[in-house]
Amino acid sequence: MLKKPNKERRKYPRIESIILTAFNYFDQKEYERRQGIARTLNISGNGILIESGCPFNLHSILEITLSLGENHITLSGEVRRAEINETGHYLLGITFINTTPETQKYLLDFIS
Repeated sequence: MLKKPNKERRKYPRIESIILTAFNYFDQKEYERRQGIARTLNISGNGILIESGCPFNLHSILEITLSLGENHITLSGEVRRAEINETGHYLLGITFINTTPETQKYLLDFIS
């Protein structure tokens, strides 16, 4: 029996992109604060995959600033995937949360 090709299930397609990404992290009780930069591996209208030197637990909330051309946008995101790659860096799959319609439109216009 022949298999049907997998249908894309994502609402927004991912594009490979290298974008300067800065992050801020505050744990729920603000015992810990971390700031840093990361490398964006791919981005879509509702999430981002970054490579970071810092580990994060699943469900951590990050404030992410993306440099898109000459503009910067800041989004909040939840870590939904976390793993270590072969170079010892952390790959973090982050879903954007509480995104305003204006920011969402700007992001979608930039990546399309």
